[in-house]
Amino acid sequence: MISWLKGQVLEKADFSVTLIVQNVGYEVFCSLRTVSILEREAELYVYTHYKADGVSLYGFLTKQEKELFLSLIKVDSVGPKSALNILSAAPVDELIELIEDADVVTLSKLPKISKKTAEHLVVKLKGKLSELVLLKQNSNELKTLNKPSKIKQAHKLRAEAQSALTHLGFKSHDVEKVLSDIDSETWSQDLQTIIRSALNDLSGNSL
Repeated sequence: MISWLKGQVLEKADFSVTLIVQNVGYEVFCSLRTVSILEREAELYVYTHYKADGVSLYGFLTKQEKELFLSLIKVDSVGPKSALNILSAAPVDELIELIEDADVVTLSKLPKISKKTAEHLVVKLKGKLSELVLLKQNSNELKTLNKPSKIKQAHKLRAEAQSALTHLGFKSHDVEKVLSDIDSETWSQDLQTIIRSALNDLSGNSL
């Protein structure tokens, strides 16, 4: 079983990288956040997933990210690929915070996380992630929990975008669907950029 790899990044895709280790190329599936951070040299914690048609490798920048992934795939209906979508939606520490706070509303507003999935995450994992919090507090891998939550800021931004779009005459359910499909990179931009992207989808025309 492979648990850690260090090597050269040959190429990147949306949810994977090809890592060259001692002249052997390994395809390692990663969250969008991890892929975006990796440079020419990479060190990854690895989870080896065995299935009927072969073996897949999943890579993580930190031990905390790997442990959260392992917790996620224990939840009903959340497989490895779904877990990567969840890890791509927000920083690890903020996902832990939302689950521990039982904040289903904010969780379900994140990209690719439905209300049903958010409810499953809270029911299954709330109160069971304390070791991950301690792991975080005892390392320098991530920021401390005492800093303002970017997720809550993003939730406010989403509410402002939804309000603006409904005031323009679009139906609430259409706006909700379009905002849910907006990628995390766009959500990192300002309100005007988010609204422009949503309008592009709502109108079906390029802006």
